[in-house]
Order: sequence, then structure tokens, then C-alpha cells
Amino acid sequence: MSGPPARRGRVSPGHAPGNPHMSTSSETPTPFTGPVRTCVGCRERAPRSALVRLVLDTATHVATVDVGRSAPGRGAWLHPSRDCLDLALRRRAIPRALRAAGPVDTGPAGEWFDQNARAAQDAPTGNESSKKKAGWKPMGTR
Repeated sequence: MSGPPARRGRVSPGHAPGNPHMSTSSETPTPFTGPVRTCVGCRERAPRSALVRLVLDTATHVATVDVGRSAPGRGAWLHPSRDCLDLALRRRAIPRALRAAGPVDTGPAGEWFDQNARAAQDAPTGNESSKKKAGWKPMGTR
């Protein structure tokens, strides 16, 4: 007898080339060119050049701002706004993004944000960011 049937040329129903429910590319095109990162505070996507990178010193468990954006290790990206830092601290997102075991001291990062952060109106608020998520549509009334 012969072996199992050949699978060549078969396409499963869910992966059919014309199936609108199985998209291979993003539904919403991004207007950014170059690398895109997500702010751990407000969860909005932005170009890498518009965000600040925090890195963890594993010996002291201190999160500091990586001004050159090239320090080794994992990084947590934030808008240069004190509001985004406060939101990330409230959500406990910085230790999670840095995959730190235990608490992380964000004092030096907070000082940097106090000195260098843009005005609060430049940063998105929590209500705005939820409306800009991919695929968000207003709820109908019918």
C-alpha cells in the first residue's frame, strides 16, 4: 500500500488566499516609517525617535534613561512626558517590560523626566489612547 496522501497543493479552509478573515498584514496601516515602539505608559505606538528608552542596571535594580538608545539589555519605551511615566508607574509596567525580578527603583528616571519632559498637553491621555487602538470602532446604536 502507499503512504499517507500527499499534502502538496492543499490549502486549509482558514488559510485560503482570498479569505478576508485571515489577513497576513495589519488591517490598519501605520503612518510611521522606521522602527516603531509602544509606550509602556499610554500603550500608544510611536516612532522610536519620539520615545525615551529606560534600561535596568541589574546589579542595583535601578531604571535609568538610555539617552543614546543603545545600551545593552531590555528596554522600556516611554513618551518623554511625566504623565506617561506616572501612568507606567501606576500600572507597574516598567518592571514588567524590563522583566525585572523584584522592585525597580525609578528615581533617576523620574528626575530625568522632571528636567527634560515635554509639556503635559503633548502626551496622550488615557481616554484618547483607547480610541486609537487598532480595530477600534464606535459602538452603534441599533
